[in-house]
Amino acid sequence: MVQTTPLLKGKVIALTRPAGQAEEAGKLIQAKCGIPYYMPAIEIKPLNNPQQVTHFIAELQTGTVDYVILMSTNGVKNLFEVAQSINQTDALRRGLAQSFVIGVGPRTAQELQAYNVRVDLVPEKYSSEGLLEVLKVKDVKGKVIRIPRTTSAAPTLKNQLTAMGANVQEIHVYESCLPIDEDLKNKFHKDLTNGQIDAVLFGSGLSAKNIFKMLTEKTPIEQLQKLFLEKITTVAIGSTTAQALEELNIKVDVIPKNYLFEEALIALAEHWTRT
Repeated sequence: MVQTTPLLKGKVIALTRPAGQAEEAGKLIQAKCGIPYYMPAIEIKPLNNPQQVTHFIAELQTGTVDYVILMSTNGVKNLFEVAQSINQTDALRRGLAQSFVIGVGPRTAQELQAYNVRVDLVPEKYSSEGLLEVLKVKDVKGKVIRIPRTTSAAPTLKNQLTAMGANVQEIHVYESCLPIDEDLKNKFHKDLTNGQIDAVLFGSGLSAKNIFKMLTEKTPIEQLQKLFLEKITTVAIGSTTAQALEELNIKVDVIPKNYLFEEALIALAEHWTRT
């Protein structure tokens, strides 16, 4: 019987997800005989002031919020953690039951369901673009839309929905900060520049921006651009992530058709078979 060599065998793939959220992804890499490398680009921090969430829950109770959009599992978890801290968990659930709830991506939908929240829609494309395609069909002019998410989110989605005539507000439920572990950052820089990392996988525009903020503390951006062009395979999950990298003049080698981590690994493996 002819055995084929696993496509990721011997390849080191850096994961930029927040600490504590990359282990499952690492196991998927190992299952393909690759080597995961953990470099969290984002540190999740709870908000000190729950005022926005308090107001959001009260607004939900009035039944005037047409759509609630959850973009990530972090958004779901932190929304409910804030609600719990102010003893408003049941009120939040009741309020969400009066709105049309959208979970962008199956993992976000699963997280909502774990909190006993009905999910009315998961866009076919797990991205802002896929979400906008759905809402254009629904015609959101005059509709009230609320988006619980990080304080660091790019305003693109809000601006596009506002341009479609919707009343849009982002509800900040957590902060996305730069990691503070200097030893970890130094090791990543050393391993990257010494050629010990084969690919870097970015799951968001913020993770891309944060990684290069860290790296440019030690190496000029021009040298990093050359390094990524010649030595590193860059994977962007989603066009928004790819755009953030392109704005930094970082080449993007792989964008999976479906914006899922598993699909990104398959696309990466296929890319390496062609090069």
